[in-house]
Amino acid sequence: MDTGDRISGLPNELHHHIQSFLPARDAVHTCVLSPKWRHLWASARRLNVDTKGFTSQRSFVKFVSALLLSRDCTPLDSFWLDADGPGIFLENFRETAYQWICHALRSNVEELGIRDHDRDNALDEDGPEAFRLDHCPFTSSCLKRLHLCGVCVDKCFLKNLFSCCPALEDLDMMNCVILATEFSSATLKKLSIGFDRFPELIEYGHTDIVINMPRLVSLHIGALVRAMLSLVDVQSLVTASIYLDTDKITFADGCSIITAPSNVTNLEFMIPYYERKQHSLQSNMQLCQVVFTNLTTLSLSDWCLHDNCKALFYLLEHSPNLEKLTLKMANHRCYAYFDSPCIAADDDSPCQEIASFNCEKLKKIEIFNQKDDKAVGMLVTILLTKISSPPEISIKPSPRYGWVDDLDRWTEYGR
Repeated sequence: MDTGDRISGLPNELHHHIQSFLPARDAVHTCVLSPKWRHLWASARRLNVDTKGFTSQRSFVKFVSALLLSRDCTPLDSFWLDADGPGIFLENFRETAYQWICHALRSNVEELGIRDHDRDNALDEDGPEAFRLDHCPFTSSCLKRLHLCGVCVDKCFLKNLFSCCPALEDLDMMNCVILATEFSSATLKKLSIGFDRFPELIEYGHTDIVINMPRLVSLHIGALVRAMLSLVDVQSLVTASIYLDTDKITFADGCSIITAPSNVTNLEFMIPYYERKQHSLQSNMQLCQVVFTNLTTLSLSDWCLHDNCKALFYLLEHSPNLEKLTLKMANHRCYAYFDSPCIAADDDSPCQEIASFNCEKLKKIEIFNQKDDKAVGMLVTILLTKISSPPEISIKPSPRYGWVDDLDRWTEYGR
């Protein structure tokens, strides 16, 4: 039976929802489908502006400018500016890009995304430096979510952003160049910083990154390069994922990394193993005297296994409600963390310093390891020896070790 054009018979709200999954250029092309679709694109409330498919910078700029002019004063829920296509760089037409962003802010946009080229790959291209946002006036009483990728921000921009966008709750910065050390906001609930560089800060020796956000609920710090992290007021944190790539970590100098998120429910704490730093890391943890009362899920890298798992056992003993533990072992020499007498459980072994303890609610331990890692057997033996009523232990191969690939997360937003 011929039922006709059923899609065109849907309400305009559903048409706009369908168009929101398309790049803006494809959304405009829907005008040829039927008379009902002819002008729908001009009133869409979600726009994904993408450079892919454009052969020149001039044609892209002309299209986007005409698109926004055709919308008049139609409000926007979401606006994404994605310039990751070949040969088109936002910095080449910075002032025009500023006008587009300001148009979105004036249109009461709630979610704004700006993506320039991946700076690692851009080094091989004949292109300018990262798109700078320092002269773009970010002022909005409606903006709730801001996602930045591959752009450059400085302290003036961040200060203006936090003071002139009182509704901002979610800030996501992936692979950006950040020329600032302090992140302070009274409204932000979610902060994600991944694979970020602090070039000028490192050059002048200022590498302390301070986060002061009393309403923050979710924190993701991904692979800060040679930068030290300081958490000031984050007592509202529920989920924290901290990936640090530095040999500057000592709890004597940065105990706040562990003490500040003491109320979290889910904690992921990954740092590389640096032999010179581990003694201070382990011994000073006990000085923090932290109890993770709410913690139910814990994920750690192999730094916690040093010196016969003293740091791991400390965390287990002080997390009374822990239900699941994940260990990601990256170092091929993890067996060096354990003393042979400890495995044999002799009376004089170093492990005897740590009495057996009970993790009543711990139900599962997952261990991800490299192929042919003989340390896994040693680790399992220690866990079975020290934990009364041991939980289920599963061993899985690591598909690929490395800090989280945050750039893959870009497509999760607004798509």
